[in-house]
Amino acid sequence: MDEKTQQFYSANAGRLARTYQQASNTIGERLLRAFHKSTRILDAGCGTGRDLLILLSAAKDAIGVDPCPEMRGEANSVLDAAGLNTDGRIVDGTLPHLDQFDDQSFDGILCSAVLMHLPEEQLFDAVFTLRRLLKPGSPLLVSIPEHRNDIDPTTHRDEHGRLFVSLPNTKLTLLFERVGFAVRETEVVPDSLGRPEISWRVTEFRLEETAEKPLHLVESILNRDKKDATYKLALFRALAEIAQTQYHLATYLPDSKVGITITAIAEKWLLYYWPIFANDTFIEQRTSEKPEGRGAVAIRRPLNALIEHYRPAGGLSGFFSDLRADRLSKEARTLQRQAMSNLNNTIWNMPVRYAGGGQFDVLSYDPTLKLVCMSDSLWRELCLTGSWIQDATILRWAELTERLSNGRVKASLVIDCLLSIPDPKRNVNEAKGYYLNLPSPICVWSGRSLSESIFDIDHAMPFTLWRNNDLWNLFPADKAINNQKRDRLPTYDLLQRRRDTVIGYWEGLAENLGPRFSREAQSLLGRDSYDPDNWQAKLFSRFVEAFEITACQRGAGRWEPAVKNFVPQAVLAGSDTAICASKSMIQSQSVLSDVEFGDETQVPDGKIVAFEQVGSEAFKTYLPLVGKIAAGSPFHGISNDSLDYLCDLDWVLVPKKLAKKKRFVVRVGGESMKPTFDIGDLLIFEYHRSYCSLGKVVIANIPEFGAGNSGVEAIKRIDETAASWVFRSDNPEYSPIEVPKTDISYPILGIFIAKLDFQE
Repeated sequence: MDEKTQQFYSANAGRLARTYQQASNTIGERLLRAFHKSTRILDAGCGTGRDLLILLSAAKDAIGVDPCPEMRGEANSVLDAAGLNTDGRIVDGTLPHLDQFDDQSFDGILCSAVLMHLPEEQLFDAVFTLRRLLKPGSPLLVSIPEHRNDIDPTTHRDEHGRLFVSLPNTKLTLLFERVGFAVRETEVVPDSLGRPEISWRVTEFRLEETAEKPLHLVESILNRDKKDATYKLALFRALAEIAQTQYHLATYLPDSKVGITITAIAEKWLLYYWPIFANDTFIEQRTSEKPEGRGAVAIRRPLNALIEHYRPAGGLSGFFSDLRADRLSKEARTLQRQAMSNLNNTIWNMPVRYAGGGQFDVLSYDPTLKLVCMSDSLWRELCLTGSWIQDATILRWAELTERLSNGRVKASLVIDCLLSIPDPKRNVNEAKGYYLNLPSPICVWSGRSLSESIFDIDHAMPFTLWRNNDLWNLFPADKAINNQKRDRLPTYDLLQRRRDTVIGYWEGLAENLGPRFSREAQSLLGRDSYDPDNWQAKLFSRFVEAFEITACQRGAGRWEPAVKNFVPQAVLAGSDTAICASKSMIQSQSVLSDVEFGDETQVPDGKIVAFEQVGSEAFKTYLPLVGKIAAGSPFHGISNDSLDYLCDLDWVLVPKKLAKKKRFVVRVGGESMKPTFDIGDLLIFEYHRSYCSLGKVVIANIPEFGAGNSGVEAIKRIDETAASWVFRSDNPEYSPIEVPKTDISYPILGIFIAKLDFQE
């Protein structure tokens, strides 16, 4: 348990005991229902004994553990008052360390109001401990806060200093399911003490009968393998990190094997060990290692040579920047190659060889392909639970180092070293400098024009989740929008809508910061080679996939910008690439500001005006003119982002009954809908993403590169078959367009409302 949290419970044990005894009777009913077939039950975090009393009174063989002696004292008093024998019933202990109990000691476990008090890095171990102690097929009852309004969002503590780690239902369920538990029942219940501002989620898990998984093997290696050096921890931290952020590096081999290039692991090791070796304090990494060099780990000497070379040149940050930009000096390149060669040799010949205790029992090495190989089931588990494995290895690494130094080096110092990264400011500044020099940068998420006063750099993939400063992850953003986004992930729809803006920025970075961009893009692409002439679609696909996988694995919140007066975003008419309609872009291209209708539909004077002339009549008698869309072959003509810069658009006077929010005007740009519509006709559409009646005229959203990719747009009638969306033209010379339903969930961007006729 977190130290400050434990201090609170120790200081308030008596008061809390009196308070908890006033809880509603529904708690007892829930406990007895969950554990009606269980005999021996563990109350992990028994506190003042309220729930333990209920279980013992029902003739259950219940044991309570708690780390606070004051709380255990109150629990003993509660049981004594009820005439129950307390001998051996209440013991000292806390998650994640309950080593005093053997495997499968219990056929029921209660973990009530405990997990939210554990630091994030201890959750992995806590869940495995609960799994280890529980017999297969048995229930685990977990309760955590569903809602509290008294938690500081920055510190995650309440006014008393208690830690409350955020555990949304998705994250909690995922955490348990991936180690063999299944959800039997979950519900949100009112606070048992009647506090209206607090509610609880109570989930009954059941440990599946066949719950033995490869991840249990990882846990066994991390916990029980003999370790006189930190190599095994470094190896599994690297494999877990690669599985989370570079999973496309995997090579799928015959016989259900998966291989990861040893160089990728060595690159991680270099970043892990550099801060440890460079620290002013000598930090042992194996038994009997001495500062003067006796007993040193094999990787220390070659890595130290590189560290010393860069000590006066920016240290790790200087090296990392030079490496990414391909500007290592001849001497630095030689030292880097020597260090990497030593790391490669050490990795396969030590932790890969001996993981699990024997010789290549768990992992193997292919010297021809230079791959560290494992079973495909182990790789899948690393992909699914790698974030927790990373946290666990860091904690174990720090604890092992403190033990190796006989307590001279504190675990906290080691954790600081292990969490060190190359200077984020230095790595972000290159991107920031490029964006600030653009003539008219726009916010990647909202499209709003950016002045220097509101300019910010956003990590699209939040830094707290991936700790990634690669150029492909850095974008200009409005400070207010960036603050609104914080550590949440953009939604799938938002990423697709902003595809062209994202790729446009990448193309500029590739042109101006080529060596660094290509190296970092290759890191995301994995085994797919970075083709300088054709990388955009593939990189964007990897980009979107990273967000969806991270959302699933980490339970992170999703986000879209909250902007008033939501209407579709204007883009350059007829362009192959959708571009946000900032005022400078519109004026430079003369697309919307100076519309030339030629022989097309004539619009009387005063019917199309600038926003300044619209005033308060926006969406009352005027609608925004957002572009031109071909009714023939689909091409980019409209996007559907929120706008907070409506002043950049021209506006069309429409009948009052047709003017509503979410409506907009487009010009027909093709002939496929003849005779219904002609080129130049002005049509009113209402923004929609959901299903509509078949046969309606819509703005079709047609994926350009297949499933998961952003679309091109055309005016069509919508139809469907069992497997496909079908977009039909009124002109019989044009063939229908079929799009598999697996490629897109939302096939439209707008529904036709009316054609404007200025002759009426």
